[in-house]
Amino acid sequence: MRGSFFEGEGVALSREAAQSGVLFPEAIRCALEDGMAQDESIVLLGQDIAAGFPFGATRDLAGVFGEERVRDTPISEAASMGCGIGAAMMGVRTVVEVDFAGFLLLGLDQLVNNAAKLRYMSGGQLRVPLVVRVGQGPFGAFAAQHSQAQHAWLASVPGLALCVPSDAQDAYTLMRWALRQNDPVVFAEDMRSYRTKGALVREGAEASEAAAEGEAAAEGEGSAEGEAAAEAEDLPRARVVRPGRDATVVCFGFGTLLALSAADELATHGIELEVVDLRLLSPLDEHTIGESARHTGRVLCLGEDPLLGGITAMLAAAVDHTAHGTLIARLGARHWPTPFGSSEELVYPSADSVVAAVRRLIEWPNAGQAEITNGDFQMASMQ
Repeated sequence: MRGSFFEGEGVALSREAAQSGVLFPEAIRCALEDGMAQDESIVLLGQDIAAGFPFGATRDLAGVFGEERVRDTPISEAASMGCGIGAAMMGVRTVVEVDFAGFLLLGLDQLVNNAAKLRYMSGGQLRVPLVVRVGQGPFGAFAAQHSQAQHAWLASVPGLALCVPSDAQDAYTLMRWALRQNDPVVFAEDMRSYRTKGALVREGAEASEAAAEGEAAAEGEGSAEGEAAAEAEDLPRARVVRPGRDATVVCFGFGTLLALSAADELATHGIELEVVDLRLLSPLDEHTIGESARHTGRVLCLGEDPLLGGITAMLAAAVDHTAHGTLIARLGARHWPTPFGSSEELVYPSADSVVAAVRRLIEWPNAGQAEITNGDFQMASMQ
């Protein structure tokens, strides 16, 4: 078996794994294992996926479920995506793994022009129960072609749901949700999260069966309105992971961990930072965003792509739409190709730059003292 970045790390986890904490990729593996055990129609496709290469999220699954359900593919993202979409159209719940966001471009035509549109173009006769796993952002000296973030691109495509988990538990929970959907879901995994650990409680069989029965009942009702209502009720919502009063950070993925770390630092100076973890970027939970924005009156939108055309612009617009008059700032990546080596740290936001950005936001218009070295900052809306 080929090695991975987590060679030697065990992935056989008990349902009491919450006591020890697990790596982010292990949580995804647990979700895939539990989903595949429950639903025999789930099949995994990807390059070296049977060996669990390169990040360990599918390790040993071929030994459990066989190589008919955990299938290695040629080095062609276009072929893997096309095969996955075709299989999904025929009722196979397909999970296609794309290791790095840069490689997703090779399969984007099929994903955007077919998977995302077929339900609409067929008048609901075709469904595409497809999950696309793709690594996003930097991982440490992986250079320009392996360190891209495509959140804004993907969120802008009608017909695609976009999951952005921030910790091990939510990676598991959102993947279990994605595996139950009848329409395509992109599962964007921040690669910096791969090295993080967290508690994990796996779903019991009763919870999985109840969710499956709820889906079946909604489908049995036969009306588009009933199905839409069931899907809306099942939709994961954004969550306030840390309440505060002075400012809000709207964030996702690894950015949530940066925001929580920044909140700890700011608390020592009497600043209470509210942290909203979005969980999904499409559909976007504007209700939770608006509630927090109206509560604090100041919002920092945090992302890991450049400010020009990036996800923080969409988030800032959502804040202004739901809480007009809010003071808004954006913090994202510099508009540079990701360099190889330690200078990568200058491109992307850090916990320190979140602290500095929040200070500027709170002190506005008497700001300018807090230095932002990592990432790029902009005041988006000034009262």
